Amino acid sequence: MTGATEFSASTVAQLLDDTRRALETMRGGQAAPAPAPITGEGESADRRVRAVAATPGRLESLTLDPRLLRAGSDAVGEAVLEAVNHALADLRAKATSGVGAPVDLDQLGGELQEVQTRSLQSMQAMFDTLHDVMDRIDRRT
Repeated sequence: MTGATEFSASTVAQLLDDTRRALETMRGGQAAPAPAPITGEGESADRRVRAVAATPGRLESLTLDPRLLRAGSDAVGEAVLEAVNHALADLRAKATSGVGAPVDLDQLGGELQEVQTRSLQSMQAMFDTLHDVMDRIDRRT
């Protein structure tokens, strides 16, 4: 019975060790796939300027209606500023929506270590109890 107990406990211990090693690999800087870029769009009030901003906060495109150029440089500047600010606000809203707190891999690793230790202790206690029960059954027969 002891061999079966050690095998079962060691199997679970090995699985938990493999999981911890995978976490350590993640901590070691293994690159995760890059997230898809997020874009924000904005227009001037008169819709003559359209701006697209992308993460991490760069202007991706700026489109001007050629007729706006007749209005003079001040009008062009104001329309561009308005469209870009709207695009950046849209980008910020999209980038922060649904975002939870970042994962702290060190804390997660510590918690995993604690779970592993408690699990192994609980399993060992359970296997010891089962071993005792089997010994009692064997003595009675």
